[in-house]
Amino acid sequence: MKKAILVLSVLSLVAWGLAQRYFSEKELQLIQNGGKAYAGVFQNQRPDQALCSLHRNRLPADLLPQFLEEQRALIKYPQNGRLMGDWKKGGAIFNNLQKANCFSCHFGSPVHLGGDVGPSLEKYGLKRGQSEAVQRYTYEVIYNAWAYFPCTVMYRFGAQGLLSPEEIADVVAYLLDPESEFNTKPAVGSR
Repeated sequence: MKKAILVLSVLSLVAWGLAQRYFSEKELQLIQNGGKAYAGVFQNQRPDQALCSLHRNRLPADLLPQFLEEQRALIKYPQNGRLMGDWKKGGAIFNNLQKANCFSCHFGSPVHLGGDVGPSLEKYGLKRGQSEAVQRYTYEVIYNAWAYFPCTVMYRFGAQGLLSPEEIADVVAYLLDPESEFNTKPAVGSR
């Protein structure tokens, strides 16, 4: 028991030391005064998230190349190498509140009225085609949006372990396959 307390104390000190790299004394004081749970969230951020927090989600130009390189290095691909999977499975993921919930931020779903936080995806595949470059870009943005848009609010579905590479490939198919209902049916709310 004493050993566990000692280990937790050391880990807390290490986390505090890392947090001090990213926050000013005044910011650290404000965080501490926010309560233990609130302070813990900030003190235990991953380094990339802490960098976004420090710069208010607007990284300076000199930090971008390394940040983007590190984010791209996190991207993993489906074992079968295919970036487009089953569009029907992808539709079930895209339109599920408990799974990906893509429609809440993006307009274009033929199933749900979409949001406007992110860009419209209406008829995404018909507008962009299905080239290998488009498949790769779409896959990589869904897997880790920070690899293209540093500090964006979009979920980093693969990098955060929310979707598997195969599930992401299914969503890519849903968006790109010309036979997909995403490209054949009108978006809910379209004019």
